[in-house]
Amino acid sequence: MENIYYLTLLFLSIFLVTYILIPKIRNFSLKHNLTDTPGVRSSHAKITPSFGGVAFYISYIIALFFLQFFFDNQVSLTLLVAISVLFFTGLFDDLVNLRAKVKFCGQFLGVALLMSQSDFRIISMHGFMGIYEIPLIVSVVGSMFFLLALLNAFNLLDGIDGLTSITGIIVASFYSYMFYKLGYFYYLSISITTIATLLAFLRFNFSVKRKIFMGDTGSLTIGLVLGLLTLKLMAADAVYASLHFEPKQLPLLLVAVLFVPILDICRVMIIRLLKGVSMFSADRNHIHHIIVDYGLSHRKASSIIGFVNFCVGLLMFFVIINFNTLQSTLLLICIFASGILLLFLMNRNKTALRLKVKLKTSMLRMFFFTW
Repeated sequence: MENIYYLTLLFLSIFLVTYILIPKIRNFSLKHNLTDTPGVRSSHAKITPSFGGVAFYISYIIALFFLQFFFDNQVSLTLLVAISVLFFTGLFDDLVNLRAKVKFCGQFLGVALLMSQSDFRIISMHGFMGIYEIPLIVSVVGSMFFLLALLNAFNLLDGIDGLTSITGIIVASFYSYMFYKLGYFYYLSISITTIATLLAFLRFNFSVKRKIFMGDTGSLTIGLVLGLLTLKLMAADAVYASLHFEPKQLPLLLVAVLFVPILDICRVMIIRLLKGVSMFSADRNHIHHIIVDYGLSHRKASSIIGFVNFCVGLLMFFVIINFNTLQSTLLLICIFASGILLLFLMNRNKTALRLKVKLKTSMLRMFFFTW
């Protein structure tokens, strides 16, 4: 019962801190012309303050301070340093628009700092695909690659109002339940902090008169936190019987919970690779661009995408409880394949339309040739 009181107090405190800070940050940004100007790829039409992520950083500092008081360990200090590196990388990018390589170096440094803690390394696949213990070098490289990919996935999601926040709330909610069942109250507290921060921010991000963006300061920070929580679940030496599924099915559940970020970044990277352009180049091939192009508001588009992410995560949770690993894996592959196909059919991008015409022509030729 004491844990419930503590978590409730933490949630309310972080929510209020974020809710109070954001208007002040917004006013400061407007006063000093620290705003986001609409461009060709932008999904918004007005100049908008874009430093909402500063409130995220302050909220995490406060949460980590109290967590260090209640849980005396070295993890809080490591997290604080890593989050600070990512925050200032995002801050400088929001201020002066850093080159992609410089921005990546900041991300790499922040992620590398976390590798000093075994809590944030994938040391085992728990028997998934017959893989158990992972060699140290593979563990470090694989964990860093995953973290870099995920924080950039959340950075790329931040293209319309509410999407990164809603997705982050859904992911953190799943993780909160899992950490609660596993008894990891330190990481449950970080998950609760994330939910409270994003809920408070969402109120302003959806506002018409008091709108503010989280900027790279926010999306990189949120991506890093959710990434390290994912790795902690993978690295956890816990009894997964409390979650009613076999440990070897854990990777499937985590991939399902992160369905939208993983699907989006994989699609975009493959498209850029096929087009022969830089992986860091900007485009309008993201999931939110495709949905918004149908005339939906940001609120509706973000809600639909978030709902899909929630449904995939919930579905996979019940599937891995009731079916074996092979069946669960095949279903998850089918879900991703269906998502890619559906988005291709929905895409109104000129490149996608030309490709559809070519495919249609090729299929007609094959049909008549067969006849």
